[in-house]
Amino acid sequence: MIRHIETWTTGKDYFEQQQFKRQEQGWKLITITSLLLLGLVIIELFWLEPTVSSHVKSIFSGVFALMGGVAFVLWLVVQVIPINVRWQVASLALAGLLGGCWAVLFPLLIHYSHFSTFYVYSDLFIFLSVVAFFSYRPAMYLAIGPVFCSFLFAGVYLDPTHEALTVLSVASRLVMAIVVRECLYHWFHASVFHEYEEQRLRLELASVSLVDQVTGLQNSRHFELMLEREIMAARRHHSELTLMIVSVEPLRLYTMTCGHQAYEQLLQRVTKGLRRGIYRPRDFIARVGSDEFAILLPDTDVGGAEMVAGRIQRHIHRCCDNLVKADLEQPVCVMISIMEWAPNWNVNQMRKYMHDAINELRADNELDDQDNDNENEQVDVIARYEPISRLG
Repeated sequence: MIRHIETWTTGKDYFEQQQFKRQEQGWKLITITSLLLLGLVIIELFWLEPTVSSHVKSIFSGVFALMGGVAFVLWLVVQVIPINVRWQVASLALAGLLGGCWAVLFPLLIHYSHFSTFYVYSDLFIFLSVVAFFSYRPAMYLAIGPVFCSFLFAGVYLDPTHEALTVLSVASRLVMAIVVRECLYHWFHASVFHEYEEQRLRLELASVSLVDQVTGLQNSRHFELMLEREIMAARRHHSELTLMIVSVEPLRLYTMTCGHQAYEQLLQRVTKGLRRGIYRPRDFIARVGSDEFAILLPDTDVGGAEMVAGRIQRHIHRCCDNLVKADLEQPVCVMISIMEWAPNWNVNQMRKYMHDAINELRADNELDDQDNDNENEQVDVIARYEPISRLG
């Protein structure tokens, strides 16, 4: 079975994919085993039973050659059929070919040679057809239907005195084939959809594990992966890479004043401002702390990062100032630290410098909070843009 599913695949599409894969295995099974059974018939007919007339051998050879020619023609026809229905048509063609040829050979050989082993071969063919085509019901019935008809015809024709017994024998075989097919299909259907749900949940969990649930931005885990990827790309293409750390205050004071739910709403407004300030699809935004955000700017120098930083600052103020002023009587404070990647830096060095920048911004925020507490009054803090920090 397929162990991987695409994100766009629905349960029905996935089941059809599995059905197609299972049917491909069925083609191989029924083709190889049918050739094996016909090989046993040929050995018995031509070498183990010298009393068989040449007329019977000629008929068998002609039917076998005809089956090979029809199989080749069907294969050519199937190649021009659209791919979305090809496997169904191929299954029907193969099932009809094998079932029809076996249904013709069985009464013919039984009538002329009276080989009782052909009953065993036919039962084996029915069982193998059920196993090969159980995932596609029309093909299975097309394979075993003619054989059951030949059973009934040959039994009634050769032994009219036991007509009722022949009908009962054929009916019991048919019921057994249907029961086995339904059991196999039920198992196959349940197994495929169980696997689909498992794979879908794994994809969802993998996606959720990389996304911050409050803001909808990527989280620090995803940022670590993207940082390593962008550093490798910058080193390979000898391009520039800039990292920005954005800290917004007074988120903690706002949380203590208005509650956690209001804090989450303010974070969502900050996220809106960050997204409005980023224009290029490749630029990457992530939440790396409670109040800190990181932005990767590939192919961007310090000058370009300064322009982006100013734009982000303006958008955050537009999204958040009115909300914060209504409760705290002061606007938000947006502090941004910019780091330019150097070619001799590895991922671990870049991570260290990034964490140093975050700690520095947090220390500045704590000093501001202490100053506000000592004054015991609300101070209008003008949003400031921190000088560029090129660490290292």
